[in-house]
Amino acid sequence: MKRILLLCLFFYPLTGAIAQYSKADLQKDLSYAEKALRETHPGLFRYQTKQQFDSTLAVTYAQLKDSMSLRDFYKVMSGLISSIRCAHTVIIPKSNWADTLRTARFYFPFQIFFIGGEPILIINRSRNEEISPGAVLLKIDGRPIMDIVNEIFSHLFADGFNETLKYRQIHNLLFSYYYNAFISQADSFNIEYRNQQGQVKKVTLPSVSVAEAEKNMRANPVNKQIMEGIRKEPKVKFDARNFRINKRKGIATIQLRAFFGGKTSKEADQKLGEFMNECITKANKQQIRHLVIDLRNNAGGYDSQGQELLSWLIHQPVQYYKSMHTITNNSPFLEKSGISKEELKELAKGKLLIPQPDSTFLVTEQANPTLAILQPKPNAYKGNVYFVTNGATGSATAEFTAVAHHLKVGTFIGEETGGNYTGGNGAEFVGLTLPVTKMRLNIPLVYYRNAVDEPREKGRGTMPDHEVSYTFQDLLTGVDTQLEFVYRLIEGKK
Repeated sequence: MKRILLLCLFFYPLTGAIAQYSKADLQKDLSYAEKALRETHPGLFRYQTKQQFDSTLAVTYAQLKDSMSLRDFYKVMSGLISSIRCAHTVIIPKSNWADTLRTARFYFPFQIFFIGGEPILIINRSRNEEISPGAVLLKIDGRPIMDIVNEIFSHLFADGFNETLKYRQIHNLLFSYYYNAFISQADSFNIEYRNQQGQVKKVTLPSVSVAEAEKNMRANPVNKQIMEGIRKEPKVKFDARNFRINKRKGIATIQLRAFFGGKTSKEADQKLGEFMNECITKANKQQIRHLVIDLRNNAGGYDSQGQELLSWLIHQPVQYYKSMHTITNNSPFLEKSGISKEELKELAKGKLLIPQPDSTFLVTEQANPTLAILQPKPNAYKGNVYFVTNGATGSATAEFTAVAHHLKVGTFIGEETGGNYTGGNGAEFVGLTLPVTKMRLNIPLVYYRNAVDEPREKGRGTMPDHEVSYTFQDLLTGVDTQLEFVYRLIEGKK
């Protein structure tokens, strides 16, 4: 079961001639998507009732016009898909749309990073030398920035009511892409901002192409300090897996950027097991009592990787997944999934998927071995564990953090994770091409229930014990705010 969170869309700025589609053609695409969602999506009503979905769908049909561009139709479709509140239900205009980035214009000329809910202008990609990094963006073309953010959010894909993932999707250059996609393709922007001296100022700046933005970023002297800070960051090697020990501080740090590492889950589990065995053996040998596991920007991968990691941190058998179910074992849309014809025949026999009174199908342990009770490793780590997470900690990784949090395996620092605490939707996927516009629609087939208690807030991720956001000064100088907090926390415990 390989699942990874799609952190951003395939960007789609439009230039030159724009194709138009008739209302009848767009209705065909929408009807096809509706049929596929109703027949295959197990979490369609996870955060909404059937009546609410029907109402949203009626509004979507009403938004179709006699003639629409692909960009405008995509805005309509992404709003519908976003309303499902599933990070793994994704629609993109077409698979190679990102190729247009090289020649496209109309981009907002700043990188933005949200710190404490405030949109900070981090890198100036215009020729204007008055706006220094650290200024707070207030309005664009007279519109308050948070109004713009909320509209963009209504088109992005995330589990439940989580927003940390959505903020991660619009950090830095991505804000410019999404502004272009969902708000406006303008020749210029009327910008209102507050500088670091507290003065509110206004300026009109032209839009930029990607090539211009890159050139301006390096040439504009106001970016000098933050660019130097960025250059300092790669001191720690950002491999998919990294391990280091600070013997003086008595701290070991494991960094996992993805739950992959093999062509199959079995191969990946073996490699992660070998890596963890080496890490834990070294930590124990050097009597390291504090282990930091950095899972920031780990968007997932093989479900079994989360279980493999947890098995090195627990000391008695535990349940990882409570249950899984799907809503079909014979829909024609399943032929568009990664399930082979032989496997489809087996599913229809009723041994791998058990029919339930509510017309769903319960996934058996035979069909998915991750449903088995998880056993601890003989040499599991016995010291203090600290997890560092952010909004891009998602999918299979967010399931791991939820179960680890429920079991009180360690202390959590950073941001709310990007996946629902009680589970998401995934496993296998139906990949569809809409018949007329050729948009790509991805639909998960299995509804996951993590073996955790119900949280106080439905539809949220794993909440950190210590919520730690970045500071602008740390971004400016290349300091890792969250890791530094963990190290101070450990020092305080000592």
